[in-house]
Amino acid sequence: MPKAHQFIAYYASLALFAVLSSGLNLFCLLFGWLPGLAGRERIFQHLVHLDFALFVRCLSLAGLVSVRYEGFARWPARRGLVVAANHPGMLDIGWLLARLPEALCIYKPNLGHSPLFGITARCAGYLPSDRGHHLLREAAAKVASGQTLLVFPEGTRTRAGVLNPFKPGFAVIARVAQAPIQLVLITCDSDLLVKGRPWWRAPRLPASVTVSLGPCLPPPGADPSGVIGEIEAWFRQSAGTPASRACLEAAARLPVRP
Repeated sequence: MPKAHQFIAYYASLALFAVLSSGLNLFCLLFGWLPGLAGRERIFQHLVHLDFALFVRCLSLAGLVSVRYEGFARWPARRGLVVAANHPGMLDIGWLLARLPEALCIYKPNLGHSPLFGITARCAGYLPSDRGHHLLREAAAKVASGQTLLVFPEGTRTRAGVLNPFKPGFAVIARVAQAPIQLVLITCDSDLLVKGRPWWRAPRLPASVTVSLGPCLPPPGADPSGVIGEIEAWFRQSAGTPASRACLEAAARLPVRP
């Protein structure tokens, strides 16, 4: 049970993030239409990165959530990458964007109307999930052009600690773009914004989150179904193993791209 000061700090941090994000959304409304900005999507992606990095920093300084990144010194140097991560909590995208200055996301359509993120998402080039095959083609084109795409293959947050079956879209995008797939394992020792728990109910605090870099796989072949099965099996096994040990053992279970 969180202490009184942790309750206050937790809700104050959420309020601060809402203010920062709505301010960024307003900035994008005012300036996102300006023509002639070279690399405009990457500029707004970097602003989103700063927003989440500041939020994560505030959570850490308040003693609420510590986020540890393991193995990121091995991050692939090449451009054009599909990053596949498990999805234990609502803030998973925040942990990743706080670390990656430039990255694309796929978002639910209702987020496009949010006063916190809607305009920002469009300016940053994020992709709504309701475009069907158009989504796959557009995402593959962006990855092929050198952008990084963050994907949660489960499609929604994990419920009760059991991974949902993986959807194949991420592997199809990687195959079409001929891009490697970088696996990332996220673990948390708290019920921090997990599925089925209202966001306004404070979780167990303080919480500890570990974001661990797994293997980087070569682009899938003509039939990506086998790769999807191997990746899903890796996440299921790693989710029950201490994160650092799981990712150190990854090379023994899946081929790692040099």
